[in-house]
Amino acid sequence: MTRSSALKKEKQLRLARNTSKSRKIINIVRKNTRELQNYFISNKSQSTSNEQFTYKTRTFTGPSCQKLTDFLKQKGTDDNNNIHDYYQIIHNSFLLQLMKQTVCASCKLIWNGDMSVAKREGLYCSLVFTCCCSHEIKINTSKQCLNTSKRDINARSVIGANFADIGHQDLVKLCAILNVPLPIDEDHFSDTLDYLLPTFESYKLRSMKNAVEEACKKSNGRKITVSGDGTWQKRGFSILHGVLEVLSNGPTAKVHI
Repeated sequence: MTRSSALKKEKQLRLARNTSKSRKIINIVRKNTRELQNYFISNKSQSTSNEQFTYKTRTFTGPSCQKLTDFLKQKGTDDNNNIHDYYQIIHNSFLLQLMKQTVCASCKLIWNGDMSVAKREGLYCSLVFTCCCSHEIKINTSKQCLNTSKRDINARSVIGANFADIGHQDLVKLCAILNVPLPIDEDHFSDTLDYLLPTFESYKLRSMKNAVEEACKKSNGRKITVSGDGTWQKRGFSILHGVLEVLSNGPTAKVHI
């Protein structure tokens, strides 16, 4: 075998090995991609019950969710017994598709019409579905807080923005990116925050009082030693949000935040 033939054969073998290696990598990537698709899109082994979507059963919601829940219970908009008591983002075209699969209550024919917005207040709106026979169906996209004109979804957006420290302008940007209606204007945003603040203050004081009473009860007295530390949400001491942790030195040490 000549030198050139040997080099040619070696090159072919190297090319074959590289090709085989590349195919293995591609197959692995395809397999991983399918697994991700099955997990994120159509995971049959994952529960599809409403309970796993509602914020009430999420473990990561924290005390902010509890404060908001307390407020909404007072206003009669929070229903712990209703597994459908949560929001779903849906495109308008799918609402129209759904309506076109129904029968109009007036003309008794398959519904054929259009959708319009009769009223909008921030993320809340009143939708009107008008059939070609002029029959109208009106629905609201959010409940109204009891004894107030404020809407549940707007109250949630204000509190969420406040605790995430993103502010009104950042909430506007987020809504624009999600292609959903803009939130309530900045004046109403501030008014809603001021309206909700007393409820949050009440919850905060009650929570701290309960923590103190619990620590004293476990220590069998009110003279207990504690140590504490605090931090801001962001560096520079320019943020309004911070946290203080207090560790009670009792029989069963516990951190109170």
